[in-house]
This record gives sequence, structure tokens and C-alpha cells, in this order.
Amino acid sequence: MLKKLSVTVLAIASVFVLAENASAQSADLTPEKQAIVVQSCISAQTVLQKIQHNDAATRVNRGQSYETLVSRLMTPLNIRATSNEYNNSAPLLIGTTNKFQQALDNFKDDYEKYDNSVSSALKTKCKDKPAVFYGYLEDARSQRQDVASDVANLSTLTGEYRVNVLKLKSEVGQ
Repeated sequence: MLKKLSVTVLAIASVFVLAENASAQSADLTPEKQAIVVQSCISAQTVLQKIQHNDAATRVNRGQSYETLVSRLMTPLNIRATSNEYNNSAPLLIGTTNKFQQALDNFKDDYEKYDNSVSSALKTKCKDKPAVFYGYLEDARSQRQDVASDVANLSTLTGEYRVNVLKLKSEVGQ
């Protein structure tokens, strides 16, 4: 069992080490690197399948949380702040909400691109087409970084919204 796990980890590590060191264009793979990809690609696809499954659940949970934040907190509070004429805070809240909604749309789009690349890598007959498989891995790796950046941006905007809520609280208290 431990030996099998070690082989799997080594296989994945070698594929991702190649991803670190090679250009995004998989056609430039040297014969040695192609041989390593062919040797480890089945194990890599197995692990990639598990990653895809776990990422899908995480994406759904995050997406629902973000949607709930917009629909149950931001939008109703923005409406109240505007209707009660809190002219200093309402524009800030609305502006942050708009940026958050755009960032959420980017998150959804970037995740879809990432998931499509992972799916393409899983569908590729990697032993027959190691360069194509490797190219999809490179794409997925880059797109996963985009998704991580989107999540960080959404987190920052959540903090910005919180600051604006505190400004509204201060304005209400005046």
C-alpha cells in the first residue's frame, strides 16, 4: 500500500516538475520528458480525477456562499442604504458590490476554463499523446492559478465591503 502510494506521488510529482520546467507549448517536450510523461501519466490521471472531484465540490460550496453573500446581505443592505439616503456610504457599498459581482463572474468563468482543461487531460490517451496531455496539464495549472487569484480578489472585496458597512454604521450613528 505504502509502495503504491509512493509510486503515485512520485508519478504526479514528476509530471508537475515537468510542468514547472517546460514551456506552456507541449510540442517542445524533449523525448526524455515525453518518456517520463508516458511512464507516469496513468497515475497522474488517477490523481487528477480525484482532484477534479474535490475541486468541483469546493467550487459549488464557494459559489453558493458567494451568491448568498450577494443576494442576502449585499443587495438588501445596498437597497436600504440608498432608500434611507445614506449618501456617503451607499455609493461605496454599491460600488464594492458591483466589483464583487464582476469578480464572481470572473471566478465562474475561470473555474469553467480550468475544469475544461482538467477534463481534456483526463480524456486524452496520454500514452499515445503525451505532449497533448502535458499541454492540458500546463493549461490547467495556469488556470488553477487564475482561480486562486479570483478567490483572493473576492476575499479582498469582502473585506472592503465590511469596511464600507462600518462606514455606514458610523453614518447611521450620526
